[in-house]
Amino acid sequence: MPVSAITLKNVYYSFDSIFVLEDINLEIPERCYLGIIGPNGAGKTTLLRLILGIIKPHKGEVLIYGMRPQDYLKSQTIGYLPQRISQTIYEFPITVEELVKSGYERIKKHHIDWALDVFKISHLKKKSLRELSGGQRQKAFLARAIALQPKILLLDEPTTYIDPYSMDEVFQILEDLNQNFGITIVVVTHDIATFAHEVNCIMCLNRKVVCLGEPQRILKDEYMKMLYPEQAVFLHRDV
Repeated sequence: MPVSAITLKNVYYSFDSIFVLEDINLEIPERCYLGIIGPNGAGKTTLLRLILGIIKPHKGEVLIYGMRPQDYLKSQTIGYLPQRISQTIYEFPITVEELVKSGYERIKKHHIDWALDVFKISHLKKKSLRELSGGQRQKAFLARAIALQPKILLLDEPTTYIDPYSMDEVFQILEDLNQNFGITIVVVTHDIATFAHEVNCIMCLNRKVVCLGEPQRILKDEYMKMLYPEQAVFLHRDV
């Protein structure tokens, strides 16, 4: 049987007594590449924060390899790219190399060099974040997320503010990390058409799990209309 990397059992989470997530049951196998889609306010970012242990469910259980997130993180790392992070702190006066090693106690030079090489930005290591384009900054933050080669990588809108070429390149790199390094990847995105051929599973989320399965089955009009009733006609494509 496949090993479960991430498990959520009957998870509920609320803000000001209003449920943002309700009765979430989800099992993400090791080496899975899961794409999460849903309208604004669907609870996608909240779901990632629950997996990371940044917040705790008001009901239910979140497990990482059978452990509570806070226990797993005592000895392991989960790679994480927050939403819009490259646009909020890019004025911070540090180099790309300093960014990649920031926040890690046990990171070594070969970790940094490997991560920079993966995202093809080794030549930028001594550059200040201020000198980079939006796509280059995003790659720098992605390099930081994978620097310790985590078993799990959580990405919240990783292609925001980058050009179409860089977007395609990032998704190709993520596919390689999943297939060749065995990293379990969970990516929240609105770029459905771009990543539909990369992931092996898609979850539609709108406070509850609307549907979960292979892209070929999920990205059909019946599910899109459930998730985006007003815009479904613009999102549908054959996969």
